[in-house]
Amino acid sequence: MANEITVRLKCTREEVCRILENKGFRIVDRYLLEDTHYVPRKLDRMGLSVRELLKYAVLLRNILTYDCNTFESSHSVVKMTYKSKDIASNGDILSQKKVNCEIKDWEQGRCFLEAIGYEEIMCIRENDYVYGRGGPEIAVKDIEGGDSLIEIETIENNEEFNTTDKLKQKLMALHLPIDESDFFVKKAEERLKNILGME
Repeated sequence: MANEITVRLKCTREEVCRILENKGFRIVDRYLLEDTHYVPRKLDRMGLSVRELLKYAVLLRNILTYDCNTFESSHSVVKMTYKSKDIASNGDILSQKKVNCEIKDWEQGRCFLEAIGYEEIMCIRENDYVYGRGGPEIAVKDIEGGDSLIEIETIENNEEFNTTDKLKQKLMALHLPIDESDFFVKKAEERLKNILGME
């Protein structure tokens, strides 16, 4: 799987979308994403950090896509997703993988996970607007009850965009209002820390 960088915006989603459009980017995708995180009910959570706890999480993912021309809802995709990340001590994501299993129905997925002993720990909802201009696409993410973010994935077979360092340079060259102090914002970790009352 490709790696990615994720940064916080210092402005609203609407403002950065206008800036991107003024720089020649065009919207290529739009969707609502709802990720419900499940972990084993019998997991001994004592002593586990948020990052360690999320290693056990399975996501029940509902993606509602929109037509890019009319912005009317188009269709829905439901998946179960497992992600694993190799994270350096400084917080940089060195690599990551994910396995998806598309299913027919969100409710059946929930029933299945609960039947095998998993329970919901949180749900993250986001509105995504994806922009392209050749090269990697830029996803502008408006997280419900959270920050607005930009996410860009590496392109493995493209020498110009195949590492996170190259993506950082390309993103900074756009002079967007972003927080350059963290290029690996981990929204699931941040949300779970908030839910558990941890700093």
